[in-house]
Amino acid sequence: MKILITLACAVCFSGIATAATQEDDVNRYAQIFSSSQNFDQHAVEALAWMGVSDPRVFDVVERRVLAGVAQGLTDKHTKTEIGLSIRALGFSGQPKYRDTLLQISADRVYGRYAKAALEDLPDYQKWNPLLSNRATFDPKYSDDVNRILIMLRSDDFELKKIGAKRIYFQNKDEVLLEALTEQIRAHYKYSNEQRSDTIAWMVKALGSAKQAKYRAVLEEVVTFATDRKVVKYAKEGLEKY
Repeated sequence: MKILITLACAVCFSGIATAATQEDDVNRYAQIFSSSQNFDQHAVEALAWMGVSDPRVFDVVERRVLAGVAQGLTDKHTKTEIGLSIRALGFSGQPKYRDTLLQISADRVYGRYAKAALEDLPDYQKWNPLLSNRATFDPKYSDDVNRILIMLRSDDFELKKIGAKRIYFQNKDEVLLEALTEQIRAHYKYSNEQRSDTIAWMVKALGSAKQAKYRAVLEEVVTFATDRKVVKYAKEGLEKY
Protein backbone atom coordinates (compact mmCIF):
# COMPACT_ATOMS: atom_id res chain seq x y z
CA MET A 1 0.00 0.00 0.00
CA LYS A 2 1.32 3.43 -0.90
CA ILE A 3 0.48 6.14 1.62
CA LEU A 4 1.14 9.37 -0.28
CA ILE A 5 -0.20 11.69 2.40
CA THR A 6 2.61 13.82 3.84
CA LEU A 7 2.51 12.97 7.52
CA ALA A 8 4.60 15.99 8.40
CA CYS A 9 1.87 18.35 7.21
CA ALA A 10 -0.52 17.24 9.93
CA VAL A 11 1.63 18.35 12.85
CA CYS A 12 -0.54 21.44 13.24
CA PHE A 13 -3.73 19.41 13.50
CA SER A 14 -3.10 16.09 15.23
CA GLY A 15 -3.11 16.00 18.98
CA ILE A 16 -4.84 19.34 19.46
CA ALA A 17 -7.92 17.68 20.91
CA THR A 18 -8.47 14.60 23.02
CA ALA A 19 -11.93 13.14 22.52
CA ALA A 20 -13.84 11.36 25.24
CA THR A 21 -15.46 8.94 22.82
CA GLN A 22 -15.31 7.85 19.20
CA GLU A 23 -18.57 9.73 18.71
CA ASP A 24 -16.75 12.93 19.72
CA ASP A 25 -14.19 12.29 16.99
CA VAL A 26 -16.93 11.70 14.42
CA ASN A 27 -18.81 14.84 15.40
CA ARG A 28 -15.66 16.96 15.33
CA TYR A 29 -14.68 15.89 11.81
CA ALA A 30 -18.24 15.99 10.49
CA GLN A 31 -18.48 19.57 11.71
CA ILE A 32 -15.14 20.53 10.17
CA PHE A 33 -16.02 19.18 6.73
CA SER A 34 -19.64 20.35 6.79
CA SER A 35 -19.06 23.91 7.95
CA SER A 36 -15.68 24.86 6.55
CA GLN A 37 -15.81 26.95 3.41
CA ASN A 38 -12.09 26.53 2.98
CA PHE A 39 -10.25 23.26 2.47
CA ASP A 40 -8.78 21.99 5.75
CA GLN A 41 -5.79 19.99 4.53
CA HIS A 42 -4.58 19.05 8.01
CA ALA A 43 -7.96 17.60 8.96
CA VAL A 44 -8.18 15.57 5.76
CA GLU A 45 -4.68 14.18 6.21
CA ALA A 46 -5.31 13.29 9.86
CA LEU A 47 -7.96 10.80 8.72
CA ALA A 48 -5.05 8.54 7.73
CA TRP A 49 -4.54 7.53 11.37
CA MET A 50 -7.63 8.59 13.32
CA GLY A 51 -9.52 5.32 12.91
CA VAL A 52 -12.67 7.13 11.73
CA SER A 53 -14.97 5.26 9.32
CA ASP A 54 -18.34 6.87 9.94
CA PRO A 55 -20.27 7.87 6.78
CA ARG A 56 -21.35 11.09 8.50
CA VAL A 57 -17.77 12.24 7.93
CA PHE A 58 -17.00 10.62 4.60
CA ASP A 59 -20.31 11.29 2.86
CA VAL A 60 -19.44 14.98 3.10
CA VAL A 61 -15.97 14.29 1.71
CA GLU A 62 -17.47 12.22 -1.12
CA ARG A 63 -19.87 15.02 -2.11
CA ARG A 64 -16.97 17.48 -2.25
CA VAL A 65 -14.95 15.05 -4.35
CA LEU A 66 -17.73 14.46 -6.88
CA ALA A 67 -18.45 18.17 -7.19
CA GLY A 68 -14.76 18.99 -7.59
CA VAL A 69 -14.11 16.33 -10.23
CA ALA A 70 -17.22 17.39 -12.14
CA GLN A 71 -16.00 21.00 -12.30
CA GLY A 72 -12.91 19.86 -14.15
CA LEU A 73 -10.63 22.50 -12.64
CA THR A 74 -6.94 21.64 -12.87
CA ASP A 75 -5.19 24.48 -11.05
CA LYS A 76 -2.65 23.37 -8.47
CA HIS A 77 -4.74 24.32 -5.41
CA THR A 78 -7.83 22.50 -6.65
CA LYS A 79 -5.87 19.41 -7.66
CA THR A 80 -4.35 19.22 -4.18
CA GLU A 81 -7.71 19.65 -2.46
CA ILE A 82 -9.57 17.09 -4.57
CA GLY A 83 -6.67 14.67 -4.74
CA LEU A 84 -6.22 14.51 -0.97
CA SER A 85 -9.97 14.22 -0.46
CA ILE A 86 -10.07 11.25 -2.84
CA ARG A 87 -7.29 9.61 -0.84
CA ALA A 88 -9.31 10.25 2.32
CA LEU A 89 -12.15 8.10 0.97
CA GLY A 90 -9.67 5.22 1.02
CA PHE A 91 -8.91 5.93 4.66
CA SER A 92 -12.59 5.37 5.47
CA GLY A 93 -12.26 1.63 4.96
CA GLN A 94 -15.88 1.77 3.77
CA PRO A 95 -16.75 -0.40 0.72
CA LYS A 96 -19.63 1.98 -0.05
CA TYR A 97 -17.14 4.42 -1.60
CA ARG A 98 -15.64 1.83 -3.92
CA ASP A 99 -17.96 2.63 -6.84
CA THR A 100 -17.13 6.34 -6.60
CA LEU A 101 -13.42 5.58 -6.57
CA LEU A 102 -13.74 3.17 -9.50
CA GLN A 103 -15.56 5.87 -11.44
CA ILE A 104 -12.82 8.43 -10.73
CA SER A 105 -10.00 5.95 -11.42
CA ALA A 106 -10.53 6.50 -15.15
CA ASP A 107 -10.15 10.27 -14.82
CA ARG A 108 -7.06 11.68 -16.50
CA VAL A 109 -6.28 14.11 -13.67
CA TYR A 110 -7.48 12.32 -10.54
CA GLY A 111 -7.30 8.67 -11.55
CA ARG A 112 -4.04 8.01 -9.72
CA TYR A 113 -5.48 9.25 -6.43
CA ALA A 114 -8.51 7.02 -6.81
CA LYS A 115 -6.39 3.97 -7.62
CA ALA A 116 -4.28 4.57 -4.52
CA ALA A 117 -7.45 4.98 -2.41
CA LEU A 118 -8.79 1.69 -3.76
CA GLU A 119 -5.59 0.03 -2.55
CA ASP A 120 -6.03 1.64 0.88
CA LEU A 121 -9.66 0.61 1.40
CA PRO A 122 -9.15 -3.03 2.51
CA ASP A 123 -6.28 -2.07 4.81
CA TYR A 124 -8.28 0.61 6.58
CA GLN A 125 -11.24 -1.72 6.82
CA LYS A 126 -8.99 -3.81 9.09
CA TRP A 127 -7.14 -0.98 10.82
CA ASN A 128 -9.86 1.50 11.74
CA PRO A 129 -11.64 -0.77 14.25
CA LEU A 130 -8.29 -1.20 16.02
CA LEU A 131 -7.44 2.50 16.04
CA SER A 132 -10.88 3.54 17.26
CA ASN A 133 -11.20 0.94 20.03
CA ARG A 134 -10.99 3.11 23.12
CA ALA A 135 -11.27 0.08 25.37
CA THR A 136 -7.58 -0.48 24.60
CA PHE A 137 -6.54 3.14 25.30
CA ASP A 138 -4.45 3.91 28.37
CA PRO A 139 -5.91 7.01 30.07
CA LYS A 140 -2.40 8.14 31.05
CA TYR A 141 -1.67 8.98 27.41
CA SER A 142 -3.16 11.20 24.75
CA ASP A 143 -5.34 9.80 21.97
CA ASP A 144 -2.49 10.27 19.53
CA VAL A 145 -0.04 8.32 21.69
CA ASN A 146 -2.55 5.53 22.21
CA ARG A 147 -3.16 5.17 18.49
CA ILE A 148 0.54 5.08 17.70
CA LEU A 149 1.06 2.41 20.35
CA ILE A 150 -1.66 0.33 18.70
CA MET A 151 0.08 0.77 15.36
CA LEU A 152 3.50 -0.25 16.66
CA ARG A 153 2.19 -3.29 18.53
CA SER A 154 0.03 -4.60 15.71
CA ASP A 155 0.98 -7.63 13.63
CA ASP A 156 0.61 -5.65 10.39
CA PHE A 157 3.92 -4.21 9.23
CA GLU A 158 2.28 -1.58 7.07
CA LEU A 159 0.44 -0.27 10.11
CA LYS A 160 3.67 -0.39 12.12
CA LYS A 161 5.25 1.76 9.41
CA ILE A 162 2.58 4.44 9.76
CA GLY A 163 3.22 4.45 13.51
CA ALA A 164 6.96 4.86 12.94
CA LYS A 165 6.33 7.76 10.56
CA ARG A 166 4.07 9.46 13.10
CA ILE A 167 6.96 9.33 15.57
CA TYR A 168 9.50 10.53 13.01
CA PHE A 169 7.43 13.50 11.89
CA GLN A 170 5.95 14.59 15.18
CA ASN A 171 5.47 12.62 18.38
CA LYS A 172 8.62 11.83 20.41
CA ASP A 173 6.79 10.84 23.60
CA GLU A 174 8.98 8.65 25.82
CA VAL A 175 6.53 5.75 25.91
CA LEU A 176 6.54 5.67 22.11
CA LEU A 177 10.33 5.62 21.91
CA GLU A 178 10.41 2.74 24.39
CA ALA A 179 7.80 0.84 22.35
CA LEU A 180 9.78 1.60 19.20
CA THR A 181 12.94 0.19 20.82
CA GLU A 182 11.09 -3.02 21.69
CA GLN A 183 9.85 -3.38 18.13
CA ILE A 184 13.27 -2.76 16.61
CA ARG A 185 14.97 -5.31 18.82
CA ALA A 186 12.24 -7.85 18.13
CA HIS A 187 12.42 -7.55 14.35
CA TYR A 188 15.67 -6.09 12.95
CA LYS A 189 17.40 -9.49 12.73
CA TYR A 190 14.49 -10.92 10.77
CA SER A 191 14.09 -8.27 8.09
CA ASN A 192 12.97 -9.41 4.65
CA GLU A 193 11.73 -7.81 1.44
CA GLN A 194 8.24 -7.27 2.89
CA ARG A 195 9.41 -5.92 6.25
CA SER A 196 12.55 -4.01 5.30
CA ASP A 197 10.97 -0.61 4.72
CA THR A 198 8.98 -0.76 7.96
CA ILE A 199 11.98 -1.70 10.09
CA ALA A 200 14.06 0.99 8.37
CA TRP A 201 11.41 3.58 9.25
CA MET A 202 11.38 2.41 12.87
CA VAL A 203 15.16 2.80 13.08
CA LYS A 204 14.97 6.17 11.33
CA ALA A 205 12.30 7.34 13.78
CA LEU A 206 14.36 6.30 16.80
CA GLY A 207 17.43 8.06 15.44
CA SER A 208 15.43 11.23 14.88
CA ALA A 209 14.81 11.48 18.64
CA LYS A 210 18.54 12.21 19.15
CA GLN A 211 18.44 10.80 22.68
CA ALA A 212 21.67 9.34 24.03
CA LYS A 213 19.89 6.49 25.83
CA TYR A 214 18.95 4.94 22.47
CA ARG A 215 22.43 5.12 20.96
CA ALA A 216 23.15 1.55 22.09
CA VAL A 217 20.12 0.30 20.17
CA LEU A 218 21.32 1.91 16.94
CA GLU A 219 24.83 0.55 17.49
CA GLU A 220 23.36 -2.91 18.00
CA VAL A 221 21.47 -2.64 14.71
CA VAL A 222 24.61 -1.52 12.84
CA THR A 223 26.55 -4.46 14.27
CA PHE A 224 24.06 -7.28 13.85
CA ALA A 225 21.47 -6.34 11.20
CA THR A 226 21.91 -7.83 7.73
CA ASP A 227 19.49 -5.58 5.84
CA ARG A 228 21.42 -2.78 4.11
CA LYS A 229 18.60 -0.26 4.31
CA VAL A 230 18.10 -0.88 8.02
CA VAL A 231 21.83 -0.54 8.68
CA LYS A 232 21.97 2.64 6.58
CA TYR A 233 19.37 4.40 8.72
CA ALA A 234 20.93 3.19 11.94
CA LYS A 235 24.25 4.73 10.85
CA GLU A 236 22.52 7.97 9.86
CA GLY A 237 20.87 8.04 13.28
CA LEU A 238 24.24 7.65 15.02
CA GLU A 239 25.63 10.55 12.99
CA LYS A 240 23.10 12.83 14.70
CA TYR A 241 24.82 12.42 18.09
